[in-house]
Amino acid sequence: MDAAFSCFGLGWHYDAGIQFLRLVPAGYFDLFPDLQVTLKHWGELILFYAERIANMDRVSGLNSSMATYFRRNLYVTARGMFMPHYLEQAARVVGRVRLLFSIDYPYQHRSGGDARRFLENSGLDQADRQEFANGNWERLTGNLPYTF
Repeated sequence: MDAAFSCFGLGWHYDAGIQFLRLVPAGYFDLFPDLQVTLKHWGELILFYAERIANMDRVSGLNSSMATYFRRNLYVTARGMFMPHYLEQAARVVGRVRLLFSIDYPYQHRSGGDARRFLENSGLDQADRQEFANGNWERLTGNLPYTF
């Protein structure tokens, strides 16, 4: 149970999200404004704390707001978490052009067409669904294959 909690249960997600947040006040995105980071699992929890994270603007001394770094330097993937309200929150925080569809194979394999059903029932119109499914990735990578 300890390993499950600290890894795939929750710990991994907090750790990965916090590492992105550490890059922001360290000034990396001011030094390298074109630097792009991809976080899986709908942003590894940080998108759900966007309102709280925005409070750091008043003490950060950064060139831009936290919201700007989210919308300029962060892409997020579904990574097999097919919850429509997660998609809605991610779209609100980073924008639809920064959403990448993905599954979590082989870690969380879901058979039975769940991925396709999620895309089809996502509430996105045809154009946004196509961008989410593959267009945003192709624009980000110049059409390189997914390699992580």
